[in-house]
Amino acid sequence: MNEVMAQPILSTETGEVISALVVGFRPFEVVDKREGIGLKSGIWVNGRLHLPSLPKSAQRKIEDDFAQAVTKVDGAQNSFNVTVNSAPQLLFYKLLNPGSLFPPAYEICVYPLANSIAQQRRLSWQIGGAGALLLLLGFIASHFIAARLSVPVEKLAVDSEQNRAQRRKAEAALASTSQELERSARYSADASHQLKSPVTVLRTGLEGLLNREDFKPEVYHELSGLLHQTYRLTGVIDDLLLLSRMDAGHVEIDSNPVNLSELIEEWLDDLGALPDSPAVKIERDFPPELYVAGEKRYTSLIVQNVLENARKYNRPGGRMRVKAANEAGNVV
Repeated sequence: MNEVMAQPILSTETGEVISALVVGFRPFEVVDKREGIGLKSGIWVNGRLHLPSLPKSAQRKIEDDFAQAVTKVDGAQNSFNVTVNSAPQLLFYKLLNPGSLFPPAYEICVYPLANSIAQQRRLSWQIGGAGALLLLLGFIASHFIAARLSVPVEKLAVDSEQNRAQRRKAEAALASTSQELERSARYSADASHQLKSPVTVLRTGLEGLLNREDFKPEVYHELSGLLHQTYRLTGVIDDLLLLSRMDAGHVEIDSNPVNLSELIEEWLDDLGALPDSPAVKIERDFPPELYVAGEKRYTSLIVQNVLENARKYNRPGGRMRVKAANEAGNVV
């Protein structure tokens, strides 16, 4: 045993020593393998600390601190911090004989805090470093994500600007085209009105010549052909005026039955009578009465354009075949 304590027992009547209490013990100590680290324990009784693992100077310091703490704190078990040899220590104490007639005895345990404080500081630095690293990684990740997300936004902005530029160009081209169409419509209308007067004068003159009776028969035939062409020229002028009105959007079309076969026959005869007509063989393959829904004037204009293009762009000695039929209520 490392410690032996002897405590005299006094008589309550005479106050004399009648016996003694002798206690022998080996203090329990949890000792770390590293020097100066570990839990040290002992007993405090009658103002003295019995803790052989500590130097005498340290024991006296703890005795004074413990004596002051016991007088201030009311409790069977408590703890407080002490400084031993400039090193912080945590002192635990526990009353061993509560309610006894003998002087109080306490179990004292002293645990050095230097290693715990150092570990706490290292842990604080590690947590702080990890937090700073996480913040840095978060900043880098957010910057990377923001950069990735801004690419389509920037591309969208560029595309939007290009679309706006293309739209402005299209609007400018449309406005220019609209102006050209308007000028063309005005020109066609003006030309149609100006051509009507001389054609009317020409027709009147031809009709006057036909009323005379001093020409040869072949002259009357030629005059009749010229008069017919004046009527065709009047129709062309009217069609030109109609096209200008259609371009201006001022035409309303009525749908009526129109004999398409009759219109085709008339325009084929007129094309064959033209002096500059090429030697083109014309084949007809359509019934005598083939009706379509439309307006005769506009339908005649369409037939004229189709047949004139077929004659104009044909080759000498070629063939122009006109075929039409009624199939299931539709003219093809």
